[in-house]
Amino acid sequence: YGKTSNRPTAFLRGFGLKSGALATSIAPDDNNIVVIGASGDDMAVAVNYLAVKGGGQIVVNHGKIIEFLHLPIGGIVSDLDPHEMAIEESRLDHAAKALGCTVDWPFNYLFFLPITAIPDYAITDVGLVDVAAMAVFDPVLRKA
Repeated sequence: YGKTSNRPTAFLRGFGLKSGALATSIAPDDNNIVVIGASGDDMAVAVNYLAVKGGGQIVVNHGKIIEFLHLPIGGIVSDLDPHEMAIEESRLDHAAKALGCTVDWPFNYLFFLPITAIPDYAITDVGLVDVAAMAVFDPVLRKA
């Protein structure tokens, strides 16, 4: 949350999102915010809202917050009882599916994107990492 000005970028295939954005502040190893989306504007709304609230999980579409789960303890832990937490997670999953997401438990999927101990690739605060090659690379091609 604000310790670096890095804004790493990667492209995700097979998630199915047709509109909107999903974001979470649960992102081992460093618990930075991970956001995916079909709209840059919705991605910005999601990230900014999580920053203001101090963490959570969010679904945004057309600039509106569709679902939000506050994670007030370090941005990674809820203060809800397990039953309430399960209901909220289900709401998030259903909202993601309504935006076209084809992945089961999409927020769980997001949790694993930044973990560098899991091959093949990870998105970290320094960029996209090819874990097998132990190298950071930029997936955006630039004209020379």
